[in-house]
Amino acid sequence: MLPQLFAVTAPGFEALVALELREAGFAEVRVVPGGVECRGSPLRANRQSRIATRFLQRLGTFEARTFEALKQGIAALDRAPFGPGTPTVEVSCQRSRLFHTDAIAERVVEAWRGGEGSGPTVYIRFDQDRCTVSIDTTGEPLFRRGWRLETGPAPLRENLASGLLAFAGWRPGEALYDPMCGSGTFVIEAALWASGREAGSGRNFACETFVGPEAAVRSSSVATVFGASDRSRAVIEAARRNAQRAEVEITFAVADASRARPPAPHGLLICNPPYEHRAPGARHAFENLVKLLDGPFASWRALILCPVPGWGLALLPRVESRLCFLNGGLRIEALRLREVDSNPPP
Repeated sequence: MLPQLFAVTAPGFEALVALELREAGFAEVRVVPGGVECRGSPLRANRQSRIATRFLQRLGTFEARTFEALKQGIAALDRAPFGPGTPTVEVSCQRSRLFHTDAIAERVVEAWRGGEGSGPTVYIRFDQDRCTVSIDTTGEPLFRRGWRLETGPAPLRENLASGLLAFAGWRPGEALYDPMCGSGTFVIEAALWASGREAGSGRNFACETFVGPEAAVRSSSVATVFGASDRSRAVIEAARRNAQRAEVEITFAVADASRARPPAPHGLLICNPPYEHRAPGARHAFENLVKLLDGPFASWRALILCPVPGWGLALLPRVESRLCFLNGGLRIEALRLREVDSNPPP
């Protein structure tokens, strides 16, 4: 039977991860509290998911109301594939008789350890005296792709950017433009998607120590028009370097958002405008963005991140759907907008 996996997911993105896994061919996909369960190869899951944060492999669940029952439950699990070394243990507890996390971790190490060296990272979750044991298959979080070494203030994580692209209904082949691109996260993630490369290409995962090698999968690339601009030359230079590390080609320009023009008759405009607490004139920038959507980009769909309640009121007639999430501790509302003019001027 294929391993049972649990995809750790940013709140609000569970349904998008579930859809991604179903489209990738994973079995028994279902949304559960905190993430998504499925069955399949842990290595393939880590390589292919653009939206999940981490994948855990379930080892088993048992009842444990005493430390002795905990040690017996751990000892009964098939731990051989993961090595005999000393594990790193992460513990969470709620509504259980065993609740002292350090003491639980000590008992797990005692029951697990059988050799020299370091072992896997083991996640222990207690809920109503039921202990669920999982193995980390990812290592560094999946949003650490390796290409984004330079960021601006309040950056959006790579997996959230991909999740928002999916929420917008964007697919390779549709033109994409970001008029306030910052470090280029949206357009670079989209360009990687269009290239056909797996999201995790170019990095290693924790599960490679206990699963066999698997050939990387590369889909056909899809020709797509990408454009991005920002008023800061330094920011654009950083975005260009990020794109070079990601090995994607994107047209970047130094320009104020008010001067942005669509590179194609139709497409998706996507934007994470500056937040009021981190940039002077943020409200003015947002108002200019609204003018863009009613003017040059009227024939484009859009996904706009609205950082302040009330700012998006002018966009309500175009809103198709919305998604709320946290970024840097701030509640952000992503507004998916329809085009207002399906016949752009020549």
